[in-house]
Amino acid sequence: MTSNKLIQILVMAMALMPLSLMAQENTEPEKHHEEVTIIGTFDPSINEAYKINLKPEQELNDNNTKPIYTYEVLDIVYPTQIASDPITPIVITPNKRTTSYNNTLLAGIGSLLTPYVEFFHSQGQRNQNRFNAHIQHLSSFHNIKDYGKSPYSKTGIDLDYTHFLNNHILSTAVGYRLNTNRYYGYKPDEHPNYSPTDQDLKQAFNLIEGKVGLASNYKNNRKLHHEINLDASYYFDKHKSSESHASLHFNAFKEYALSELLNYQHLGLTGDVSYYGSTNNIITSNSTLITAMPYFKANYGMFKFTAGLQFNFLNTNNFDFYFYPVLHASAKLIDESLTAFAGIDGNVEYNGYQKLTTENPWLNPDAGLGWDRGMRIFGGVRGNINHQVNYSIQGTWKKFNNLYFFVNQAGPSPVFAQAFPQNQFTTLFDKGSRTGIDAEVTYTIQKNVKAWVGGHLYAYSLETLAQPYHKPLNKFELGLSFLVKEKLTIETELFGSGKRYAQDNSGFSGTDIELDPYVDLNLSLNYQLNDQFAIWLSGTNLLNNKYQRFYQYPVQGWQVMGGITYKF
Repeated sequence: MTSNKLIQILVMAMALMPLSLMAQENTEPEKHHEEVTIIGTFDPSINEAYKINLKPEQELNDNNTKPIYTYEVLDIVYPTQIASDPITPIVITPNKRTTSYNNTLLAGIGSLLTPYVEFFHSQGQRNQNRFNAHIQHLSSFHNIKDYGKSPYSKTGIDLDYTHFLNNHILSTAVGYRLNTNRYYGYKPDEHPNYSPTDQDLKQAFNLIEGKVGLASNYKNNRKLHHEINLDASYYFDKHKSSESHASLHFNAFKEYALSELLNYQHLGLTGDVSYYGSTNNIITSNSTLITAMPYFKANYGMFKFTAGLQFNFLNTNNFDFYFYPVLHASAKLIDESLTAFAGIDGNVEYNGYQKLTTENPWLNPDAGLGWDRGMRIFGGVRGNINHQVNYSIQGTWKKFNNLYFFVNQAGPSPVFAQAFPQNQFTTLFDKGSRTGIDAEVTYTIQKNVKAWVGGHLYAYSLETLAQPYHKPLNKFELGLSFLVKEKLTIETELFGSGKRYAQDNSGFSGTDIELDPYVDLNLSLNYQLNDQFAIWLSGTNLLNNKYQRFYQYPVQGWQVMGGITYKF
């Protein structure tokens, strides 16, 4: 079959989808079809210690899940993180029934003039409907000594509703975020001639997003399982930079008895249609990405694999076509104790304004954006020992065509470079590859005691840049949590990063510098007074290391925050 005929067939298949195709969403087809909905108490905890969640194998799954919004906070310090505790199965006896609460309120204040409030609401009927609401606010008015003013805030609201039909699940969600911060990365005493207005230093990021999805919920794999999700978002800042995005994701698969040698086999087609529009003070751009991948998934005893061919049609200033083979395989060498896995795949990805400023909120609003593409090869092992020790180690080699790096922006000219601070960043792009090793071990010592450790090593090979600026070359995490007499929960985490590079542009030419390694320590205490009330205390950056996550941007020192949790 010629390439032209193959393209025609793919375009005709997508044209028959019942909704108009608009944009890309990174949603995987899934591997099971029965959805279990737990309706009960939602018990968030304060500052849960770092959970190592390495996912070494990216599999194609076949079950349907409701939409989940993720929006990474724009941290100026390492603030208290709020996360939900694992849901414990409820045991119901004839003499005792556990009370269920639909609402949870957390409120507190920190030593750095940091008010915090968060509210959760959840209600619904099993296998009929489900409604969830989440509201949060965290802010700080404390400044870092010798540097510019550094207040920040994070505010947001999320609403989602899921309705269960006879053989389908209808999901909807809307969300709004407002994150504010300042370009505080300079010392005013060192720049007496630099007199910015308050508006020049302020930054605010707004995100409005919505999503609707329809997915089949058949118990019989021989039916044609399908899902379609449409989402859209609008992201804009205080300095006339914005980004609009719309995407349509679809997936359809069916089980076939192609061979008696295989326990199961699925044939499917998945894809996305994505639109991105970006505007700033310099340029306006529009681009569209169409992705389609026919795939085959099968299992035979200890072996499992997914094979496909991903086609990518990218329309920017030109129309480009890329395709990548996809092969993920795993083998259970020792049942539940040792699994080996390996794979090869590739993708085309947009490094847009929302993604870059979520990682670095001090990016210049007019910084360059771009598309990246490349292949990935990975492999490793994972498993557990005596159901107490879980481990995973993975090696990855990834090739990139246009990866972004952050460097401090110089002054308007070399002559006046020293008169202006380097408190904003711009982007540089380069070709190359990255080799990495990621490892983790989690040890459940007793029922109420858990410890974990993880490490990450990376090496870059770049075509033009001297260093991988502001990309960590090694990181580690170490944590411990334990429960004392079912009342007091203690959690601690120790994490850090080693060698990182930045570029100083205060002179006539840029100078590469090495940022100091850092170690950070967090600790949290939670005491449960009764079923409804708890008090908590959290300490962050207890070693008081004012290290620089980005060059010229030290983090806040130690902070203590305390408050209450109330369920009703």
